[in-house]
Amino acid sequence: MMHSKFFNPLNIKAIDVFLEKRTRRLYVGRLKRQGENYLFDYDQSYMYHPGVIPLGPEFPLTHQSFEQKQLYVSFADRLPDRENPAYQDYCRSENISPDTKDPIILLGTIGRRGPSSFIFEPAYDNEFGEQDYQKFRDSLGLSLEDFSLLFGISLSILQKINKGQSSGKDILKKIELYARFPELIHYEIQKNGKFLHTKKIDALIKRIS
Repeated sequence: MMHSKFFNPLNIKAIDVFLEKRTRRLYVGRLKRQGENYLFDYDQSYMYHPGVIPLGPEFPLTHQSFEQKQLYVSFADRLPDRENPAYQDYCRSENISPDTKDPIILLGTIGRRGPSSFIFEPAYDNEFGEQDYQKFRDSLGLSLEDFSLLFGISLSILQKINKGQSSGKDILKKIELYARFPELIHYEIQKNGKFLHTKKIDALIKRIS
């Protein structure tokens, strides 16, 4: 297990849920705390994907958001019993204390996998998110359309991210690489710069130089 600050289990802020099928994973949604309550949101694209199943009986696909004070049964059932003789070993293997009580941290470590096809993955405090993407696009001085053309990302997906209609998790991972490694932007300029006005490309090169 990696022990960098980024991967510190204590930095887990939410749980991303995936449905693991035979050859691919589908992003289902995210569980997080909102005040004293637990909030689960389905990713909109998952709700309309053919052949998907609800996360649990308390999460019908007829609704996108769910909120309650107690941890949902579909999540609570994934946590091993503390009286289990192997419980301390489970915790040590995930680099957490057996005394850890935060359900979000426990779900992102010892509760990640279970008997179902749903996989729980941790989301960390310093994860590249929507606000980071917006700041990055602003720093480049590009409109939404120009950003789409330069990086070969669907304009409709970017619009949904902007409106909060999709988490755009996979897209944000791609954008994070450009934000962290500006030299990659030069490659995209060579490949897709032809779609942008010359003045915009000249201004962009000055910004990233």
